[in-house]
Amino acid sequence: MKKKEASFGKRFAAAALPVALAITMLAGCQSKEEPKAAGTSPAVNEARPKITVAVTANPNVEDYETNFYTKKIEAEMNVDLDFVVLPSNVNEAKTKLSLMISSGQPLPDVINFYLDATTLNDYATKGVIVKLDEYYKNPALAVNFNKIPEKDFLLKKLQLADGNVYSLPKYIKQEWNEGPNRAWINTEWLNKLNLQTPTTTEELYQVMKAFVDKDANGNGKKDEIGMVGSKDGWAQRPLVYLMNSFIEANPDRSFFYLKNGKITPAFTQPEWKLGLEYMNKLVKENLLSPLSFTQDQTQMKALINTKGGMVGIVPSGSYSAFDPAILENKMTLLSPMKGPQGIAYSPRNETLPDKLWVVTKNAKNPELAFKVGDYMLGAEPSLINRYGEKGVDWSDDPAIASQYVGEFDESEGLKAKYAVLNPKIWNNPQNKHWNQMSPGYIPSEVSKAVSALKKGDTNASPNWQPLFANLYVPFFPKEPLSALSFNSEELKKIANNKTAIDLYVNESAVAFITGNKPLSQWDAYLKELAKMGLEDYVATSQIAYDRSK
Repeated sequence: MKKKEASFGKRFAAAALPVALAITMLAGCQSKEEPKAAGTSPAVNEARPKITVAVTANPNVEDYETNFYTKKIEAEMNVDLDFVVLPSNVNEAKTKLSLMISSGQPLPDVINFYLDATTLNDYATKGVIVKLDEYYKNPALAVNFNKIPEKDFLLKKLQLADGNVYSLPKYIKQEWNEGPNRAWINTEWLNKLNLQTPTTTEELYQVMKAFVDKDANGNGKKDEIGMVGSKDGWAQRPLVYLMNSFIEANPDRSFFYLKNGKITPAFTQPEWKLGLEYMNKLVKENLLSPLSFTQDQTQMKALINTKGGMVGIVPSGSYSAFDPAILENKMTLLSPMKGPQGIAYSPRNETLPDKLWVVTKNAKNPELAFKVGDYMLGAEPSLINRYGEKGVDWSDDPAIASQYVGEFDESEGLKAKYAVLNPKIWNNPQNKHWNQMSPGYIPSEVSKAVSALKKGDTNASPNWQPLFANLYVPFFPKEPLSALSFNSEELKKIANNKTAIDLYVNESAVAFITGNKPLSQWDAYLKELAKMGLEDYVATSQIAYDRSK
């Protein structure tokens, strides 16, 4: 056996080495050799082709190099995957990538993390990434892609503004994921204090005040937190959940929304200011924790799962933020709150393919890199990258699946066909998959046939899907704004404005809410947005929207 190199990614992330040193290390990597896997034919003594992959650090992925999913891909495709692990913050990761490009250093063969449309279009224009259209047309390369019924839809949505495709899709269609901005409330505290579940922002205020003032956890200390979130977890920003009681506010659309068919920035409207005033009041009265704007998802998880209970309300797209014992005994979904004008929204994002596995100009074998990405679109690899090892963490054995309760049996007549044997593998540290950060395809009929509810298991986690359908789907906007695709000229016009405005809006919102910027500066905030080119940003977005209709 040849020696396996030390994990480049871990050293890069831990020590924040300069890009030049990172590339030197990458260039000096030794090839790896793995034992022949069952069902594969690569010769053990043959050096496998190497593919370097840029990924972002993920607290729930222990080691990309030794990961089960990695080993599965390497064995099935006879390749050697080496990882360049960039910072977990996407903006920081993009900065590292930009430094590589500007310094002329060789890029990894593949970029496999979320790049926004502006960055992708910029890279395409500069020739940094490779067009994949011809590979998609080759049935010998796009084997699994061509098995997807929605392949034409996906290919169209993968196109950049120049009409070409530079990525492979991750397409996991699930209504639950189309409306992730949910909140959870501590029912144990509600019952103890004889409170009703709130339905309006005023009732929510009164409930949080009772949680904080009346010793809801019963420890004789005033240590309760009314609401807390995180700055980076999936749909864990209190700003988003609470602002939608005042105006439609979708962070995935840069807080733009449609008003009579016109692109409108929510963050300049009077209702936005009302939402900021409400949240500022919550912070001033110690009901909404300012930690929500500084702590990461790991820190939030440690806080909300403190023994004895610390928090009454938590925004989170996933229930895996909670330890099972706390979730099952205390927390339940809380519907969107109606604001003072009687409105409430749950932002909806139509399921579109995420653009991943982008092949760079420095790829030594772009055709092979594409083929590896296409392998991940297969049915089993897609399930592995969500549920873990087949036969250990999940099973499609009918005899096993029949022991599980179909989550949608009553409403849609669907039986459980896939049993989740180890539900804790999701959104917790593990070494079985990449936390679904790769190309993949799971259609809705498969998603609805997956169950973690074993028949007769009183300790099984509740099924939240029907409750979500009742509490959140009715609040989906009637006219949701879809993702916009800008052409190269439009991007040149607004790229800098968009980046600066998006950052300024989010930073200003936090400053207003926490009191670091008084709301008396609202007019100055609007004037600054105008100076930054908001009018051009909105007008160009309108052109892109009209073109997509």
